[in-house]
Amino acid sequence: MNRARFLAAVVPSLLVAALGGAAATASAEAAPLPRPEQQVPHCFDSDGVDVNELLGLKERIIGPPSCRETYAKEKWVRTAPAWVTAPSAEKAVYPEGYTPSRPDPIDDFDSKFVSATYINDMGTPRERSFTYEKKRVLHTGFVGTDGLPFSVVASPPLKALPLGPHTNTVLFTLKEQHCDGFGTVEAENCLPAGTFAYSTDTPFTVVPRPAG
Repeated sequence: MNRARFLAAVVPSLLVAALGGAAATASAEAAPLPRPEQQVPHCFDSDGVDVNELLGLKERIIGPPSCRETYAKEKWVRTAPAWVTAPSAEKAVYPEGYTPSRPDPIDDFDSKFVSATYINDMGTPRERSFTYEKKRVLHTGFVGTDGLPFSVVASPPLKALPLGPHTNTVLFTLKEQHCDGFGTVEAENCLPAGTFAYSTDTPFTVVPRPAG
């Protein structure tokens, strides 16, 4: 799987022509949290693009490196890395033997996407998972200034978690294999059929609300 296509932190930096989060650096600092009476701050990527505005979300976002904290008793939304494809059927190239279900690669991905599963604190006694159908999580219709279309998956608002450190893992379920149209190497350019880990163990922290 071509991890360079996974733009958890930088997808929002693509200026889009349509309205509407894989390599993220662990060293990025989290944006400061507001006081409780203030509006939930928007999540900005490393280029200063507003992720909340991009996706039309009012809740706090967990995903990019600068967006890894929430307050106690506060709902949050998990953004997964975007899936970027070749711009059209005419420009797409695929591994030998692969035939897309839809002519344009982005439509092929969207048509095969079934659901996303969000797992909090995987592998611990606190592990909990939530699965949501396509219509609740898939944001599509984006086109970057480079002409490449992409889709972004973002959870519905998730329940607040206890104070302290946590992780969140995102699984995708596709009904058939999908390839992005960028190349002929299946391991780099394709997603498998079935359920698989798409973005693993993203760390974040629930912190107390400041007094006053």
